[in-house]
Amino acid sequence: MIADAAVDEIAAGRMEFDAIGTRWVIDTPEPLPLGLEARILAEINDFDFEWSRFRPDSVVAAVAREGGQFPVGVDGEAMLRLYTRLADATDGAVNPFVGATLEHLGYDPTYRLSPAPGAPKPVPGWEGRFQRTTALLQLPRGTVLDVGAVGKGRLVDVVADVIRRAGIESFTVDAGGDLRHVGPARVRIGLEHPLDPTRAVGVVTLTDGAIAASATNRRAWADGLHHVIDARTGAPVRGILATWALARTAMIADAASTAAFFLPPSEVLSALDGVHAVVVMPTSGPLRHAGLDDERVVAELYP
Repeated sequence: MIADAAVDEIAAGRMEFDAIGTRWVIDTPEPLPLGLEARILAEINDFDFEWSRFRPDSVVAAVAREGGQFPVGVDGEAMLRLYTRLADATDGAVNPFVGATLEHLGYDPTYRLSPAPGAPKPVPGWEGRFQRTTALLQLPRGTVLDVGAVGKGRLVDVVADVIRRAGIESFTVDAGGDLRHVGPARVRIGLEHPLDPTRAVGVVTLTDGAIAASATNRRAWADGLHHVIDARTGAPVRGILATWALARTAMIADAASTAAFFLPPSEVLSALDGVHAVVVMPTSGPLRHAGLDDERVVAELYP
C-alpha cells in the first residue's frame, strides 16, 4: 500500500477482508446494518466474475477465447468511456488490450512471473473498438482485456454506492491504497515512499473525495518487469517510480494515477475531468506535482 489513511474520528464500525488480490478496510461511524456485508461481498464477486482476467470462468476470459462483439453493461460503459479519454490523452499509451502482453511477460493467471520466449504480439489499437452509443465492445479473438488502470477504482466506487444506499452518510472504503471517503470528516493520508514503507513523501488531507496510488516496484517481477505497460511499445514504462492522484471518485483517481506515468501532472489535470491533484515521483530528481493549491486539497510534501 502506498497511501495510508487516518480519519480524524475513530470508526465504530470496521469491515476487513481480502478480495481481488488486495486487502479491503471499510470504516463507518457505526456498525454496518445487518446484511450489508453480504451485499458488499456479492457486488465485489459479481464485478470480479465479469472483469477479472485471472479467473478462467470470467466473462473477460470467455471473450478472449471467442472474440467478437459484446455488451459491456453499466460498469463497463463507465470504465471504457474513461479508457477512451485515457487513450486519446496519452496517444494510445493507455489501452485495456494490454492483458495478453502482461500474460506473455509473466503476469498471468498462474502468476508464472517469468517471460515467455520471444516478443509479445503488438497490442491491438483501441480506436473504434468501443461503440459509445451502443456500449458494445469489439474484440479480436485472443485479445485479453485488462482494466487495471480504472477497474479497482470503479469497484471502490461501486462499494461506496452500496454503503450509501444503506443510509450511511460518512465512511471510508480503502482497497489497498485506492481510497474513497464520503462525508464531512477529514482524512489524513500519508504518501508512502515506494522504496521504504517506514517513510512518507508527504501528507494530504482529503474531504469527500478519493485518492489512488500506483508504483512500478509493486506488482514487479523478473528483471525490470512490472504492471504499467505502454501499449504503443508493449514494454513496461520507464522513468517513473510512483504516482498519486486525488479526484472526485476513485475510478477517476485510478485513471489519473495511471495517466501520470505518461503525461506531466498538469496535463493529467487538463485531460481528465474531476482530478484535483497529481503527485509524481520520478526514478531520479524531485517530486513533480500539480493541483496542490486546489482548495479541496490540503497537502504537504517533504523534501
